[in-house]
Amino acid sequence: MTEAVLSIDLEEPAGSVLRLFAGYPIHHLPVLSGPRVVGMLSSADVMKLHAYLPKNGAPPDEFLDRHLSVDKMMSKPAITVQPHQSVRDAAELMASHGVHALPVVDGQDRLLGMITTTDIMHAALKLTPPVVDAPAAGGGPPRDLRLTEAAFDRALTGAKAAVDGGHDRSGMGAAVLFLQQRLVALERVMQLADRYVSAGEDQSVHAALVKAIEKAKSNAPGGGAPPLGL
Repeated sequence: MTEAVLSIDLEEPAGSVLRLFAGYPIHHLPVLSGPRVVGMLSSADVMKLHAYLPKNGAPPDEFLDRHLSVDKMMSKPAITVQPHQSVRDAAELMASHGVHALPVVDGQDRLLGMITTTDIMHAALKLTPPVVDAPAAGGGPPRDLRLTEAAFDRALTGAKAAVDGGHDRSGMGAAVLFLQQRLVALERVMQLADRYVSAGEDQSVHAALVKAIEKAKSNAPGGGAPPLGL
């Protein structure tokens, strides 16, 4: 979690919300009543406000001070997590409630920090074990099994020819074509995940990432993969 968290008090003027989101590189803002977390505000909430702001040039923060309160703007109750809970617990809470950040609180709902989907993705990337080549037969040094792009293209061409010509008795060609489709799907997931982390939880990238993950899942062995082909 991030321990230094910017927050806003429930009794603050509503215009302070705009000033904080404009003045700091944040996407989520816990709302406190005393030391307790009672709600959450997000950059998406702020974007929705623009439909209600005056178009005559009046200062938007002053307009909000007169017509709204932080209590009316925030999402409540706040979905929170405690420090002893696992990262999996946090991810499941985010997924089930459709949120991208959770205040971390103690047993009295006092704010301790914040965890976001970006934090979880960074942690997952750091914990991913490196790929180690299998040792060569006879206990010698590991073999480098990487292919050049040209060699991979030749393998795909040979696999397609074997499948199309009915000569793929061992199923090796079909396996190569299937793995190529799987590779394409997973590379798309990796590209979108990298964009999502870099873009600060952009909503459109999030939607594309979810779609790519579902496609990669459907392309898993036994997952109803589409017909083979290049």
